[in-house]
Amino acid sequence: MEKVDTETLREKPHKMTVDQKMRDLFHHFPKPDPSLQLGSPWLYRIWDINQKFLFLKNNMLVAAPKDGNSPDYLVAMTPNRGITPKDGNTFAVFLGTQDGAQSLSCGEPGGQPQLTLEGKGIMQLYNDGKEHKNFTFFCKSGSSTETGSFESAAFPGWFLSTLTEPNQPIRLSHQGGSEITQFYFDKVKD
Repeated sequence: MEKVDTETLREKPHKMTVDQKMRDLFHHFPKPDPSLQLGSPWLYRIWDINQKFLFLKNNMLVAAPKDGNSPDYLVAMTPNRGITPKDGNTFAVFLGTQDGAQSLSCGEPGGQPQLTLEGKGIMQLYNDGKEHKNFTFFCKSGSSTETGSFESAAFPGWFLSTLTEPNQPIRLSHQGGSEITQFYFDKVKD
C-alpha cells in the first residue's frame, strides 16, 4: 500500500475468477508449520467496481481513482488457516500493508464495527495459525465471478466497503446500501 513502481512486477494480465485466485493463494500457502516459515505475503492491486483503488494515506486505507501517472498501491494478503470458512467457496484471509508490518482489523470502539490498521505483521498472523477473527475477512465471489467481497469474520454481515465519493477512507458496511462492497483484485507479486 506504499507507493512503488511495479512495472517490473506486473504479470501478464489474464482473467481468473475470484475462486481461482483464492484457490491459487491457498495452494501457495500451506497450513502454517513452525519448521517452514514463509517470508512474505502475496501483493494485490485492489479496486472497487467504480474504479477506485485502495491505497495508504496518513496511515488509513483510502479509495481513489488512479490516473496513468499514479504508482501502484498494493495490499498484502495471506490465507487464515486458523479459521474454518462457512463453505467451500468462501476463503478466510488476512489483509495488510504492502510491507506486511500492519494488518487490517475490525473492532467496535464506538458501538459500530470499524476498520483500523494495527501494528501486527500479516506473516505473524499467518504463521501462528490461530483464529484471529478481528483480523480475518471472508472473501467470496460477488455479483460476477471476477469481483469479490470481504466480510468481517468478527462482525458477520459487515463488509469492507468504499463510499461513492473518491478519496474517502474504506470502512465496514452492510451490503445493499449506497456503499460499494464489490472489489476486483489482481496479484502483482508473490
